[in-house]
Amino acid sequence: MLKTPIHLTEHIVFTNEDSRFKEYSIRDADWQDQNGLALAISIKGRSWIVINSEWIPSPIKDDSPFIRWIDQDRILLVQRRSGRFEKNVFILNLSGEITGSFHAGDAIEDVVAGPEGIWISYYYGGFRKGLPNEKLVLFGMNGLPIFRYESDLPEKPDILEILTLVKGKESAIWLVPLLKPLVEIVPEETSLALYEHPNLLKSGTSAVCIRGDFVYFVLEDTKWCYACRIGEETAQPIGKIKGESRGLAPTESYHFIAFSNVWGEVRLFHIDNKEENFLV
Repeated sequence: MLKTPIHLTEHIVFTNEDSRFKEYSIRDADWQDQNGLALAISIKGRSWIVINSEWIPSPIKDDSPFIRWIDQDRILLVQRRSGRFEKNVFILNLSGEITGSFHAGDAIEDVVAGPEGIWISYYYGGFRKGLPNEKLVLFGMNGLPIFRYESDLPEKPDILEILTLVKGKESAIWLVPLLKPLVEIVPEETSLALYEHPNLLKSGTSAVCIRGDFVYFVLEDTKWCYACRIGEETAQPIGKIKGESRGLAPTESYHFIAFSNVWGEVRLFHIDNKEENFLV
């Protein structure tokens, strides 16, 4: 149980006034403290990427891509669907030019980029062939698999689908499988740790963030954000995060990014929890 008050504060980083257009749809968003805001936006059948207020025509024509910062010089765009051997992962420079691309399989559920590479999970991967059947794959920037959930972990829970991913410390990745516990994976050690609680987390989350020995998560149906010490059963509600939300890496000062789709805004959320790093 938490012994000190916990607060959720928000900061707006994109509004309708920041758009060149009166009508637009935000498809995805990413934030890094050092690099700023990156957006994927769709406007009347045209796709744009917006990098810190710089509007660039997207080199891929996808209505709902993932967009992620790789580093201060590169952006990642990933298409959810692809045909056999069709490239659907694209590395861009800040001018929007494609500098690398590869095929990562069909039916992509979530994407996380880190210094160790590009993490990609798949929905209902157990019913698919090839890379999606691995459920979770870590790719190098050259497109070669570095780590595969099914092939490289000797002991692991049987999972049907991964609801969401979030970066952990260094090379670690955290995942929330459907109807399963919270899972932490360290790829170079091919190690896995399971955390059974909190039970609310298994009921359907759209976003999760791990900081210190705390897990914060947003329930998909109610949009309520909860805080819980890892390994404890009881989670404390701390406020609502409306829109499409995603947890940010522990290197960031904000915990969550969220956006509303049509003519929407982008918000960053910070959780003030004095106990967060007390035992770290």
